[in-house]
Amino acid sequence: METGRVIHKRYFLQRLIKQGMYCTVYQGTDQVLQRAVAVKVVPAEHIPAYRAAIRTTAQFSHPNIVGTYDLIIEPDKMYIVQEYIDGEDFSTLLQVQQTPYQVAEFGVQICQALLYASSSSRRICHGDLTPEALIRDHIGLVRINNFALPSDMDYFERWSVVGGEGLPLANRELPWGQMSDGRQADDTRATGILLYQISSGHNAGATFVEPPPDGRLRFLRTVPPELCDVIARTLIREHPMHIETVEALYSALKPLTESYASKSVTPPASYPLEDGAMPRSAPMAGTGKLVTALPTRETAQTGTNLAAFSAMPEPSKQLPPIDNTPATPTVADISLKLATARQGVYPQQSQQLQQSQTATPKSGWSVPLLIVISIIVFIIFLVFGYVIALNVLH
Repeated sequence: METGRVIHKRYFLQRLIKQGMYCTVYQGTDQVLQRAVAVKVVPAEHIPAYRAAIRTTAQFSHPNIVGTYDLIIEPDKMYIVQEYIDGEDFSTLLQVQQTPYQVAEFGVQICQALLYASSSSRRICHGDLTPEALIRDHIGLVRINNFALPSDMDYFERWSVVGGEGLPLANRELPWGQMSDGRQADDTRATGILLYQISSGHNAGATFVEPPPDGRLRFLRTVPPELCDVIARTLIREHPMHIETVEALYSALKPLTESYASKSVTPPASYPLEDGAMPRSAPMAGTGKLVTALPTRETAQTGTNLAAFSAMPEPSKQLPPIDNTPATPTVADISLKLATARQGVYPQQSQQLQQSQTATPKSGWSVPLLIVISIIVFIIFLVFGYVIALNVLH
């Protein structure tokens, strides 16, 4: 334990954050700049791998990537001083049920970091995208760490049971972090594994998710079918619409985040995972056969607490049919009910109103008719006066 030690007369180690497989992580304070930092303590046997990774990624500057501040090498240890992220690690995210927006947005932000690292000016793959490499801060920003480090082979081999025919990882002979098509596909599938874990039907309060022994994906009922479909296509290598590039996964997830966000001005917050939540099940391949690799509908068995996985619903099935039976009130029905109720409350007013509405309106002289009659009368008087005038003259 190095808690209480000051490294390089500058970095004070305050508390232990976690003991990892290859290094120990402490929260510390930069006594010069007066800011919180995270300090990784790397033992001598792992210094070459970490030193190469830091050299490769030292120039990274992206909102979704944890920044590196300093590197201090001692004879038997190496200290990596990084940006301290105050937020939720992956095990904490598993303990609350994420909304569809949060799941899709989680994937979008991972893709953004991977696209930045693999751009033409950098050409770096992650290679070890496991739950240990991610944290989400308190404003919802996903931060990724551990680029270009040796892969956790045990993790990826265990997850090969889910649609992972072939080698767990490609191009293992290349230097860690060096980009290739195979490694880009590995990073894409690793993202799909992470998305599945935070949207799967695991037990409440779980801090990690084990791969399903039968190779079948099981989603919560709250996960929309279209999001289940994207995750399944990312995981199943034999899927005819397999997503094997980060660009394709980003293009599939981004419209979903926009759709989910448009349904609510403020994306809903996480809510606790309920005990006995009904997951959605998708049969996945573990044998390498195409027929078992594809998601198919199946009837949930009694007692399994699973529901059948369904792909994107057909347009005709997206909306429930309109009920036109007499039990459904129409506008006319509602008006009639209001009139009946009004008669019961105000009987006299209603009777008078009804009499006034049913009474026959009186007829009256129209204006054009009066004008015509006036003209006729005027002509008659004019002719009569003319006749009298002629008689008088004669």
